[in-house]
Amino acid sequence: MDTKSRIMETAFKLLLKKGFDNVSITEVKRESNITTGGFYHHFDSKDTLMVEVIKKYLFNYFYLTMEQIKNFEGTPKEKLEVAILSMTGDDSVINETTQLVGGPEKIDYRTLHLLLIEGVQKYDMISEIYTEFFRKLFDFIKDVINEGISQGVIRSDINPDIVSEVIETTIMGTVIMWIALPEKSMKERVETNINEIWEHIKN
Repeated sequence: MDTKSRIMETAFKLLLKKGFDNVSITEVKRESNITTGGFYHHFDSKDTLMVEVIKKYLFNYFYLTMEQIKNFEGTPKEKLEVAILSMTGDDSVINETTQLVGGPEKIDYRTLHLLLIEGVQKYDMISEIYTEFFRKLFDFIKDVINEGISQGVIRSDINPDIVSEVIETTIMGTVIMWIALPEKSMKERVETNINEIWEHIKN
């Protein structure tokens, strides 16, 4: 692994454990086994590193998931469920499949979402990336809805924009509820919510 990748992976693991405020450049350097010069060769500040880490390990993963789901051979309803669970975290198999970086460490997606919320509040750049991501997620959902309409499995009289916004809002609410009340699994929440929406839009 090259030096820059090692720094970023180390920083990401520390972020998951400690959050943004409690991770220092000194700690990242020590855990990455690099010099001060080695760090500043790749990053001009801690803030730059933090933003790059969130882009690489969260948003790149989210976008990759959306691209993969486009080629998923399933119904539009199944596409939505798989995409949502892939991005939000299927805790029915938590600590088995939620692994975004190499090594034995597994990632609890609740921690991941809390980290993302913290990053949005702390860094304008992450907030901007987050906003753009939700625009692209909206477009992805709308494409799935339109696919369902063209296949005749979704009513042709519904408004794809409104339905897509409802689904996207539901996703965010589901994540918040899962963080606050983790005793009910994300998989169960997603399936219940999508089933309820589907009852109103299916043909």
